Amino acid sequence: MLHLSMRVAFIQNRVQLGGRFQVTFEMTKVLNTMGIIPDFYSYRFRLSLENVQNHYGSSIKINFHTIPEPKLPVEWNITQFNRQVNTYVEGYDLIINSNNTSIGLSDRLNLISYIHYPRKAKLMSSLSLGKLLDFNRDPFLLNALLYRWHTSTHWGDLQVANSKFTAEQFEEHYSNDVNTILYPPVDTRLTVATKMPNRIVSIGRFSPNKRQLQQIHIMAELPSHELYIVGSKNDVSYFNKCRQAIEDLWLNNVHLISDATESERDSLLASSTFFINSLREEPFGITTVQGIAAGCIPIVHNSGGLKEIIQDVDLRFESENEIPGIIRSLQNSNRIPSIKKGLQDHIKAFDSGIFRRQFKILIEQKLPRS
Repeated sequence: MLHLSMRVAFIQNRVQLGGRFQVTFEMTKVLNTMGIIPDFYSYRFRLSLENVQNHYGSSIKINFHTIPEPKLPVEWNITQFNRQVNTYVEGYDLIINSNNTSIGLSDRLNLISYIHYPRKAKLMSSLSLGKLLDFNRDPFLLNALLYRWHTSTHWGDLQVANSKFTAEQFEEHYSNDVNTILYPPVDTRLTVATKMPNRIVSIGRFSPNKRQLQQIHIMAELPSHELYIVGSKNDVSYFNKCRQAIEDLWLNNVHLISDATESERDSLLASSTFFINSLREEPFGITTVQGIAAGCIPIVHNSGGLKEIIQDVDLRFESENEIPGIIRSLQNSNRIPSIKKGLQDHIKAFDSGIFRRQFKILIEQKLPRS
């Protein structure tokens, strides 16, 4: 049997609200039901237990521990954290790694590495001579070379991927396989509300790779529709660019909602007819599943793990310029009710209850028994 005194730790170099922490939140719920209060080690927490309570509407028991952060370029920060954190987690019964890489972690640790997207795959796909002098991220690509030589993870490091797409990306770069695919947890209970037929919502932190600017530009083609862009304002500069674009294009049908609460977000999802996700190579797409659960029709980029969620090719695009035509085509058809039904049946596989049950099985397999 498992002892309540089992020591479990999460590790991640920097932590904020978002998809990665949503997984941590549900994992912690499982550990708490087992009588375990985990520790979380990081260089930097951009959240507190009060933030977590307000954002998710429920509390968890977890101890946050900040360790000294060196002044290093972004990529070096990640791998240095793994080396440095070994000292802090030595003696724990289980460590849950959310850092998307195992480089630098001791082979003596009992690990579950939950892969949101393998850091090596991201780096290897973006290598170029032009990045040699990127002193902010990885000067002279020295850290990228470290990943090139990192070709396997040790036997005690259980690799768990958030989608088939992520698993394929990992296995393309490592000699060992992903052990388990565990889709991120989403509350898939259908929200019943009155829909605004011309309302569109987009959810995700304000960031260039989320392509909110491109979403704003297409709204000139949809003057009778309204777009609500909801997200955390960590990148203030990019948020201001989005706001300026709305002013420059004289758009009164685009609304930026920064740092919304979960209830504000859910209210907009519940009242919107369409949901758009423009991220390229999205490893999974938690917010897309949330949109479907709220009764939205998702329109997403034709790449990554989004294709596992949205199997209907008519709901996928290569360029944002296609979105107005897709919306008009759907509104002029009688397909919306049947599309909704099929999508809502499909996302039951991503329900948070299923995640918690499967994660508990993994925990019971990895924790030592008396």
